[in-house]
Amino acid sequence: MKKYINYCASLLAIAALSACSDTFRPDEEGDGEGRLMLKATVNSDVVVKTRAGQTNDELAKKTLIWISNAKGAIHKYNGIDEVPAGGIDLLSGHYVAEAWAGDSVSASWDDRYFKGREEFDITKGSATQVNINCKIANTLVSVEYSDKVKELLTDMTLEVGHDKSTGTRDGVLEFTQEKVDQQAKGYFMTNSRSKDLVYTLRGTLASNGSAFEYKGTIADVARATEYHLIVKHNDQAEDPVGGAWITIEVDETEIDVEDTIEITSAPVISGISFDLTQPVSGLVGELPRRSLWIAAAADITSVLVESEAFANITDLGGNDFELFGMSDRVKTILENAGINYTYEKHADTGFSEIKLNFEKKFLNSLPEGDYVIRLAVTDANGRTVNATMRVIPTNAKVMVQDIDPEAMTTTSRSAVVSGNILRDDATNVGIMYRAKGIQQWTKVPAETTEGTTFTVTLTDLSPATTYEVAAYCDDFESTAIQELTTEGEPQLPNSSFEDWCTNPNEKNVLIPGVSPDDFYWDSGNHGSITMSKNITLQDTELKHSGNSSIKLCSQFVGVGFIGKFAAGNVFIGKYLKTDGTDGVLGWGRPFSSRPKALRVWVKYTPSSVTDADSSNPDGVKKGDMDKGIIYIALVDGTKTAYNNEAWPVVVKTKKSERSLFDKDGSQVIAYGEHVFTEATAGDGLIEVVIPIDYKRTDVRPSNIVMVASASKMGDYFTGGPSVMYLDDVELIYE
Repeated sequence: MKKYINYCASLLAIAALSACSDTFRPDEEGDGEGRLMLKATVNSDVVVKTRAGQTNDELAKKTLIWISNAKGAIHKYNGIDEVPAGGIDLLSGHYVAEAWAGDSVSASWDDRYFKGREEFDITKGSATQVNINCKIANTLVSVEYSDKVKELLTDMTLEVGHDKSTGTRDGVLEFTQEKVDQQAKGYFMTNSRSKDLVYTLRGTLASNGSAFEYKGTIADVARATEYHLIVKHNDQAEDPVGGAWITIEVDETEIDVEDTIEITSAPVISGISFDLTQPVSGLVGELPRRSLWIAAAADITSVLVESEAFANITDLGGNDFELFGMSDRVKTILENAGINYTYEKHADTGFSEIKLNFEKKFLNSLPEGDYVIRLAVTDANGRTVNATMRVIPTNAKVMVQDIDPEAMTTTSRSAVVSGNILRDDATNVGIMYRAKGIQQWTKVPAETTEGTTFTVTLTDLSPATTYEVAAYCDDFESTAIQELTTEGEPQLPNSSFEDWCTNPNEKNVLIPGVSPDDFYWDSGNHGSITMSKNITLQDTELKHSGNSSIKLCSQFVGVGFIGKFAAGNVFIGKYLKTDGTDGVLGWGRPFSSRPKALRVWVKYTPSSVTDADSSNPDGVKKGDMDKGIIYIALVDGTKTAYNNEAWPVVVKTKKSERSLFDKDGSQVIAYGEHVFTEATAGDGLIEVVIPIDYKRTDVRPSNIVMVASASKMGDYFTGGPSVMYLDDVELIYE
């Protein structure tokens, strides 16, 4: 039997036991709810040594978990560490838990992929434990050469991959002699279009130095199965023409599991009934008890606690202590000072948890000040997590809350700030602010108050400016100051298309940029220049400001009937490759601000469609009036690799590989477009403002995409000789 490993990815179940009380359970059970305790075992076939990209942490990050019911997926977690530490509360009913781990790569020496699925039921008040057995989804291939074959052939390689003729994704591995000597295994992902793997043996005949090639097919391969290819000599006479003396035997072996290694989520540290990201603040001598919940999917081996707040604990002898390494004397000193803990291990699940208590006695012994308690927790798997608890005993009446520098509520000209009411005699509360370096404060009364928390929206702020903020009330101004920095309002480089250059190494292709190595915008000129034509030009006659605009000229590019229709276009990014008569484009550049609209100055003159591809989604036909388009998108950090570069969007226009931008795609945060259905008015450029609609408000953009085309269906080589002039591209903010 082969040796295999079972990776146990312990995802959940921390503090999910029905026996848990306030001692360990941070929250009470929900009405009508049960709790899911989830584990996933990931079955692998290779001992984890120093394999790049397959550390425990990496596999944990690449474990996708879905919890679904009859209506579809209700919880999705991208990585083990995203799973809520307190467990998953679910209403009574029937569910499916699915897990995917690793990397789904067409062919790889290292990357493996695992899938698992389990059905389960939740009942009120129950703690249901589910184990998802994630089996390897790859087909494995290994190769062996017989001694006789090694004598007859030199420079042998055995290429194994998908049958491209079936339209499957390209994935090929080459078993060199070095790989064979290493007993390397290749991992392949098959799909519904083809379950065959094809192989080609190549080498040089030792007898006469001529090239040798032998091809074959492994039909209908199965997942979780290894195919060991043994290249043998059949003891017949050597046939240099047909290679009849070569045979390749396939030893098919189903993958089993023997050993077990755990891949677990890191320990978690959270506040019990309070938000650990916010300070524990209150009047000196009146702070409430605070408890931290520390949980791990394995034994907790170390909890190091350190703070200047411990300096006044008599006989402690320092500013730190370690829970499991301290002496009984130190433990007694801490308990007498008001710091204690309880520790419990759950034998049935392997999870462990600590409740670390900072009693009123300790917190209310602290003089007025700002203290940070730092924790470092390590478990038996060697995974460590750090956290801090900030304690602010004060005599202030009000205090501003900590400001998240990445808060989505902070824009280029506004910010939402909250404060805490610390004393009952605080009246007419609010937030005061000033630009850093300015002495005078501006006060803004609270808009809303909920319990002891109040909120203010600061407006009329300046972009890319750091402000100081503090809380105030009648007869009191807090000296506790927080800072926030507003977003910038950047504009796009060369947005008036004043800078142009040519590339003498590419038939003097025209580029809207400073040099062939320094440009922000690009166009389809790199494709049309193969027919000695630039379809996107600099124009000095029609412009809104400056010396020039950009002129996009759609047209047929070719000689006689040989050629192709090309839309005049410009885009943020880079033209990557001409593939025959098609193009590969990389769209997008880094960008993190949030404009509200796009302003452009345009003159558009459409023409009748002269070229039409029947596959164009708008159903445009010859004789129809052409349409122009300008669109802008703000997208997340998702990128696609192409030729050792990575781009937010990679566009391919070849029909068999067509890949275009999807304005409704998951990576799109915001989008706006303007379609020109007729000629613009007048003889000059007119102003067009394109609102940008934000589809997602929970994340900042990472990249910006903008495209202008004189023919909307240009990606399908459809349009007519239409012309668009474009100048003074401007992003509009609040």
